[in-house]
Amino acid sequence: MEKNSYDFFAKDYHNKRRHYWKDLEIFLQELIDKGIHFRGYNLDLGCANGRNFDLFLHSNSKLVGIDNSIELLRLARERLDEQYFKSKFNPNFVNLILSDVKALPLRPNTIKNIFSIATIHHIKTETLRNETIFQLYSILKDNGFFVLTVWRRYQKKYRFNFIIDRARRMFIPNHIAKQKSLGILEFGDKLIPWTLSNKNLTYNRFYHFFSLKEIKNLLKIYLIKVIAKRGGPNRKDNFFILSQKVVKEKK
Repeated sequence: MEKNSYDFFAKDYHNKRRHYWKDLEIFLQELIDKGIHFRGYNLDLGCANGRNFDLFLHSNSKLVGIDNSIELLRLARERLDEQYFKSKFNPNFVNLILSDVKALPLRPNTIKNIFSIATIHHIKTETLRNETIFQLYSILKDNGFFVLTVWRRYQKKYRFNFIIDRARRMFIPNHIAKQKSLGILEFGDKLIPWTLSNKNLTYNRFYHFFSLKEIKNLLKIYLIKVIAKRGGPNRKDNFFILSQKVVKEKK
């Protein structure tokens, strides 16, 4: 999905995704119960309307929210100004930045923890995803945590779609070229429609659905501590991952 598409349906997104993701809350609480804490400067990459800010802010933390949609960031700013939010957190501890994930305006080794919730799977091409992951590794402090969620390729709803697509890529000569003409560049890519409520308008959002092997390979420079299938109608439609930047000492 292109940047301006987010702007077009930001309000509709806000109406449908106003509250934090309950499955994410449960996952983070399980990590906290195991002694993992997210203090310091945290980054919410692809923060959208700030729906998950409540989960990323703590008494000993500050938050940077980055998104490439100015309209979603305006809604996030409105959230910070709500009395409910002010009663729980200091809104001055949250900074909002308009930026593309491919060129983040953050210095190396400045962020203690990164949260990327349903963001990485919107990046087209394996090359750009790898570049983004390396960039995040650079800005993350040593021993900092990287929490992310991505859509799982072989979830029940889309499993048959990808099985058929794999077969067509193998046996139909012009199938790959046709897919590329639609913006589906790689196996695992799919366009998912978003229909505006009460309007006859639909926008296609780009997704790359990950296999377990693929997401592990993407995060190979990190130490993967937890990876689980969570969320969605079937309760296992996403990969929820906790990884860590562990720098090996030079001998």
